[in-house]
Amino acid sequence: MDNFFNDEIKKTVFISDEQMKNAVPGKLYGKYYEDTKIYNIFPPELSDRGDYLGDLLPLGSTPSNGFCGVISDNKIIFYYDSEEVQAESYGLYQSIFSRNKGILETSVMNTKRVVILGCGSVGSLVAMELARAGVGHFLLADPDVMEYHNICRHQCGIEDVGDLKINALSRKLKNINPKVHIEKFEGIVQNLPKTMLDAFCVANETIFVGCADNRAADVYTNRISIYYTASFISIGFWERAYAGEIFYHIPGRNMPCYECALGDGGNISARAQANHHIYSNQENTEGIKFEPGISVDINFITSIGIKLIIDILNSTNPEYIPRLLDNLKQYTLVCNTSNPEIGGEMVEIFSYPLQVTTSLVVGFGSKCSDQCKYELEDK
Repeated sequence: MDNFFNDEIKKTVFISDEQMKNAVPGKLYGKYYEDTKIYNIFPPELSDRGDYLGDLLPLGSTPSNGFCGVISDNKIIFYYDSEEVQAESYGLYQSIFSRNKGILETSVMNTKRVVILGCGSVGSLVAMELARAGVGHFLLADPDVMEYHNICRHQCGIEDVGDLKINALSRKLKNINPKVHIEKFEGIVQNLPKTMLDAFCVANETIFVGCADNRAADVYTNRISIYYTASFISIGFWERAYAGEIFYHIPGRNMPCYECALGDGGNISARAQANHHIYSNQENTEGIKFEPGISVDINFITSIGIKLIIDILNSTNPEYIPRLLDNLKQYTLVCNTSNPEIGGEMVEIFSYPLQVTTSLVVGFGSKCSDQCKYELEDK
């Protein structure tokens, strides 16, 4: 293949430093791109997703026809039809997160732990963005299957339909960071085994993220987070995602928890309640409870929640400068529209489209006096 100036584009191999230095004879898996002449050798964690490219031969071997590699001293020499192919090795972790340098410290983010409760349109975006931010440990909980009607809002796609959402999302996270640690639970938060949480949660390093439209689950989850000295954030939506609400709790800061501050929340907003998935073989969906809403509206509100999560995860780092945590209150409303012809009467509380409230204040409920009852119990 030649470029504009008739210079031949030479074949190149991309491979991680780890694979280059710790080579073991066997098969090479990855992708070859004809347009760029690049062989991308996948790390071992992703080898099952790659195409067979050739063999990695022991030290002293004669190169075979086609593409292959021969182990040499602390490196691999690659060949195509016995002619040597240039190789570019890279530090996998450092290269993936190099664009975060100076903004997020990857060594710090890699120790953080996130429990994502609900892996639908909200939870999948939260997980993907936190993986890109360098978070190294995830616990994914969701009982549902990926279906075709999910595709227009979910981070996963057609190739994932029919699998559990936790499995589909896990693959996406591994494709961002092959070294990420993932635990999965097929079920709702109320059924999460204590033994699993005991093994996963680390005090002051963990955040629970409520991503299902279910206030009872948020109350329950926030209570669990207090037990583990972990933070909590809930991201919920109003009808058709015309607006949404975000609530967070950080232990040890004398904040009201979700139940202390909002109770069941039924009288304070138009937040939609739990919406059960619709199976694709149901022909008549009229009257079935589900919550429509387009991806861009969901993502706008969710992204604000993600920024808060990153701030909260770094809140113990004195050198970190928060993006939103110092400016947004514990309870925040976010709108996609302030036009009642689109969003109904409830959106009239917003002064302008895309408004993010900064003045709402929540306090301790009647059962709590001046401190969260669950934090008192924990002590």
